[in-house]
Parts: sequence; C-alpha cells; structure tokens
Amino acid sequence: MPSDQDNKQLQELEARLAAEQKRHHEELRQFAYVVSHDLREPVRMIVSYTQLLERRYLAQLDADAAEFMQYISDATTRVDRLLADLLTYSHQFRDPDRPLELVDAEGALQGALLTLDPEISASGAAITNDPLPPVPFDFAQLNQLFRQLISNAIKFRSDKPPRVHISASDVGDAIQFSVRDNGVGIDPRYREQIFGVFKRLHGREVPGTGIGLAICKRIVDQCGGRVWVEPATEQGSIFHFTIPR
Repeated sequence: MPSDQDNKQLQELEARLAAEQKRHHEELRQFAYVVSHDLREPVRMIVSYTQLLERRYLAQLDADAAEFMQYISDATTRVDRLLADLLTYSHQFRDPDRPLELVDAEGALQGALLTLDPEISASGAAITNDPLPPVPFDFAQLNQLFRQLISNAIKFRSDKPPRVHISASDVGDAIQFSVRDNGVGIDPRYREQIFGVFKRLHGREVPGTGIGLAICKRIVDQCGGRVWVEPATEQGSIFHFTIPR
C-alpha cells in the first residue's frame, strides 16, 4: 500500500507534468500566432501590389504575362487564407484551469448562422435544428464548431441545394451533437484523415484550406469530448461531437 510520502511524490509529479504540458501548449500556440500573424503582413503587401500592377498595366501585358500575374494573385491570396486559418487554429486553446460555464447552445448556433448568412443565401441552403440543450462549454468555441461544420456542409454540397439539420441527444455522461447534411459524402477510407491539419480530399476545385475540421477536433479534444463522421442513411454525412457533462 502506498505511503503518504509516495502519494505526495506522485501528486507532485502529476502537477509538474500538467504544468509542463500547459507550457508546451502555450509555446505552440504563441509560435503559430507569431508565424501566421507576422507573415500575413508581407503576403498582403504582395497581394495589394499585384492587384495594383494589374489595374495599371494589364492593358500593356501580353496574354502570357497577364496569366502569370493571375497565378501570383491566386497563390498569394491562398497563402493569406491559409495563414488566417492557422491563426484561428492557434487561438483554439482553452486554459484547463478556467472553469466552464453553462452555454446556450441555441444561441451559439444562431450566432453561427448569422455569420454564415451570405454563404447560406448564395447556396440556397436550408438549415434546421431540434431544440438544443445548454452545455458546460465555451460559447465562442461552440459557435466556432457550428460555424465550421455548417460551412463545411455548404462547401461540399451535391448538385442539390444544401440541407443541414442540427440535433442533440443525451448519451449518459455527455451531450452528443449531430450535424447532418445531404452533400457529396466522404469515402470511408478518409474519415479519420479529414480531421488532420491541411488535409484536403477534393483538391483545389473546392475552395478551402483544410484546417476547418482540424479546428473542430482541437476544440472538442480539449474538453475531453470526441468528434467523428459517419455516412447519412440516404446521402451526405453526419458529423457528431460530444461534450462531457
């Protein structure tokens, strides 16, 4: 049977490991922030001056030069989007010592829909939901989860107008949220891969940076929950994530 001294040493070791883990997380977050924030300024300068050159001198360029200018503009715009998403990813860090509050999930969803209104209107998407219970979480991060998953459903739509439904169920020690869509679906071989950073399945024909689902996974992992995807019964996918009570 462990002695009081053994228990004390074990507690001290656990405390040191927790502090070290927290320090590493903070260093990684700061590194990602500095990289994405400081690099965006020169990238934006390239974008701005490329656009200026196009406006002033496009008429003087031959077809090849105009095409090259477009390549530069497209590439730098893509880099800026990548850095912006990396910045968002680096911000998804929750201090484990900060207590969670009871969050209005309905309010978080409505906030996400308000932000996504231009995408929803342009695509003709219909977003519906069942009543959603309050959960112990972070409001901004829950809003981010809904926003990423709904935006993902709209982006990877089929030839039909997007239909997205959000629901929640009690699974005992957690609340499980589900976001169902009628999109193109996901090959079973890639259901784990899609949650990695910069993982893209559709190449550049579909806009995006491949960070959205990685952001979702990081948020859910930090709260001790789980996120996964499965095929819908008829067409599309259902993304699930759990939030422990």
